[in-house]
Amino acid sequence: MGLLLCTEYAEHPYHYEKLDVDLWSIQELCYVLYHYPVIIPEDFVDKRLIHWLRGELQLETLAAKLEQFMGAGENRDAMILMILREGNYYTQVEIATFAQELRRLKEIDRASFNELLGDTFFRMGKYGRAVESYQESVQEGKDPRVQMKLGDSYVTVMEFRRASDLYEEIYIETNSEKPLQKLYFLNKLEPSVNTISKYVNYIDTAKLSDWEHTYDAVLKKVENSERVDKINKIYQQGSVEFRKAAAELIHKWKRDYRDKV
Repeated sequence: MGLLLCTEYAEHPYHYEKLDVDLWSIQELCYVLYHYPVIIPEDFVDKRLIHWLRGELQLETLAAKLEQFMGAGENRDAMILMILREGNYYTQVEIATFAQELRRLKEIDRASFNELLGDTFFRMGKYGRAVESYQESVQEGKDPRVQMKLGDSYVTVMEFRRASDLYEEIYIETNSEKPLQKLYFLNKLEPSVNTISKYVNYIDTAKLSDWEHTYDAVLKKVENSERVDKINKIYQQGSVEFRKAAAELIHKWKRDYRDKV
């Protein structure tokens, strides 16, 4: 968030739990609201936020207007749009487009909303929350496309058996090639999960060869990635630095895995 130009910088940040980020300015607040409308809760504008706007950013006029809106029973959308206008970070055309998006989100069914929520959390790297959102979407309506997203999320949080069971279920129900391919790649990633063995004799040899080439290409790309290069450089610095970096990485994985709040 530090790249945003700020008219006023808070001494103490406003912590936005949904994103697990600290916001230091009205511009950063506007940025988050504008780019992640699907995760804005109905009670987002509350006394805590108003207190922060008034006390940390000296936005007395905005704080007073929001208090007035809350007292009059105005809905969340009206107050969010007020914040965007007062923040002076987006144009009126952009704000009008955002208002249309808020209206659209209210009109879509619950399954589609939870799918969008899952997509948003997945892009943010909050895979535990993505899993929960996709699960809720599937409970509302069994869509193989969303089930595939749920399976991919299971893989990301290393729930390989659950991913395998779900891919197999999708394959049985749809006879689609994609979940079968996922089972093949999953077995390459974790050999103990060998569901693909049930179906490998029914897969065309040329297709298996193509999948193998695809897997090798991805593996080669990963091996040459900046992240792997960074790890190799840390390793060359000595065992102490490597163990420190490994501990930090494992901590991040555990946090992503357990991030279901």
